[in-house]
Amino acid sequence: MATLPNWFSRSAQNTESHPSWTRWPALVVGALAILGVLSVVIFFLTYRIDDDPDLKPESRFVVTNGSMAITMTATLMDRALSDGWAPSRLWYHPTAHSSNMKSFQLGEQYAVSRFVSDFTERMGNDQGSGDLDPDLMKARGTLNYDPTAWSLITSANAVGQYRQGIASLNAYNTRLGTGQARINNLPVALSGFLADVNSDLQSQSRIIELTVMEPTDFTAAEKTEMTDADRARLHTNGGYLDPRAAATFYASTGRLYAYYIILKALGQDYHDAIDAKHADGQWEDLISTLRIAATYKKFFPANGARGDYFTPNDLVWQGYLLSRVDNDLTVLIVAMRT
Repeated sequence: MATLPNWFSRSAQNTESHPSWTRWPALVVGALAILGVLSVVIFFLTYRIDDDPDLKPESRFVVTNGSMAITMTATLMDRALSDGWAPSRLWYHPTAHSSNMKSFQLGEQYAVSRFVSDFTERMGNDQGSGDLDPDLMKARGTLNYDPTAWSLITSANAVGQYRQGIASLNAYNTRLGTGQARINNLPVALSGFLADVNSDLQSQSRIIELTVMEPTDFTAAEKTEMTDADRARLHTNGGYLDPRAAATFYASTGRLYAYYIILKALGQDYHDAIDAKHADGQWEDLISTLRIAATYKKFFPANGARGDYFTPNDLVWQGYLLSRVDNDLTVLIVAMRT
């Protein structure tokens, strides 16, 4: 029987002693599976919808004779950044793809920036004075920064800007506590901010309406009066798979939660003004309703069609809560202006 050449035997041995190239696809699939599992684990470890209704003020922001609303605003933003700022995270981070967390934090930031702008214009100065507080002006600029901005340079990314804004708020509050800054605690200043909150939440209610309603619910004439963004938002309900539902739901929740924390604190700053208008009961009603609306959440908000037996519509329930907040705000604004 003929024997095989030595070179053939060595080749066969080498083939058996080393992994075949055909094993590489399996190795790649295995690596991808491990990465997928790690991404899921990291996602659930870093995912936060931090809506504690009993949020306590951060000790380093507490100032004797300062504004509790400023203290709680700084606390709110500081905690959001500490949780991890999802809107500016890059694609490789799991929570960069979390519609819930990103939308919630965007809602928080929007409400905070709106409050700081109002406080700068209306509350953080003497009545009738055209001079704006320099620290509040810095805070207004930085806290209005693009929430999605990312950069290796700290001063050019959202987190760095918001940290500066928090520092400016604390600087104002420290000066307020020592009598070197002012606060306009007259009812008209508070009612002005309440009116702006009401306007913002009414706009958010409109977004919910367009997400819930269907194209056939509007006439052709009504559709022509809509903005391009409104028309793009309006289409058939998508149940649990509607990508608009989570973004809309949590953008509203973030706003409601931030306004709840800020207004609850403003109730302390403006206690005398509220009491003078005999509006204590209306104020308590508003805070109670905001607490309910701000803490209503679901991991998978659904946008079920009307009459659906199996898919709920969480946006409709949220819209109802927003209408209650709207009513309480309207009653309170009238009481504060009477």
